[in-house]
Amino acid sequence: MAKATLGRGQVGKPEIQAAAKSPARSASRVEQVRTEYVVSAGRPAASLAAQGAAGAWVLYRNQFLSSSAQTQISEIRKGASASNLIGMAEALRVPRERIYRLIGLSASTAKRKLARNETLDPPMTERLNRIGAIEKLAEDTFGDPVMASAWLQTSNLGLGNVAPLSLLDTEIGCREVSRILNAIAYGGAA
Repeated sequence: MAKATLGRGQVGKPEIQAAAKSPARSASRVEQVRTEYVVSAGRPAASLAAQGAAGAWVLYRNQFLSSSAQTQISEIRKGASASNLIGMAEALRVPRERIYRLIGLSASTAKRKLARNETLDPPMTERLNRIGAIEKLAEDTFGDPVMASAWLQTSNLGLGNVAPLSLLDTEIGCREVSRILNAIAYGGAA
């Protein structure tokens, strides 16, 4: 399996930093990095271009979740690209600021990290991937990303009449949302 890390290739990162001086050049370089990412992961480049940041996030999330525990730990310690924040927001169909809060970032820090193409620190990367695991579980449970997103944003009686997404900033909240999703998937009592 090809290793997929958005915007973190040895070739890509220095060029992105140099391209930041020119917005037009920067945009074309980011598109090139996305294309290289998809091609290296064995998917058609046109597919990611059509899906944008959400598609890149889903690809990163799925590869992370399907990797071994050792690989996951290593990836968390290295940090995920801040661009995954945009992808997660697009995939969940929520404002970026909501994702920033769930991850534990202020809007100004998130925007700075995005502008500089920085990585998230390990605790934030772990939160990002933990929320991604719940997102994937919801997609698997409902069979559709749109339905999963809608469910995550709708108040749930089994969770104290709050939206599941609002609980994903803590590990305990993630466990509770996971418990409800498993009850839905397997017909158990929530």
